[in-house]
Amino acid sequence: MAAEGHGFEESEYWYDLLEKHLWWKSLGKILCGGVMAVGDIKDKQELKDAYELGKAIG
Repeated sequence: MAAEGHGFEESEYWYDLLEKHLWWKSLGKILCGGVMAVGDIKDKQELKDAYELGKAIG
């Protein structure tokens, strides 16, 4: 998840609740704050981590 701010507590709370409700098994979370404009995520480690997580799932 990318967001302008750095506080993901509420988003994580609702995601965790949904995960439990649907009996999902979490394979990981990648949260990237400070994304205010197009291109802000470029070269961030979180983007690389998301790519690697996707490869591991697929």
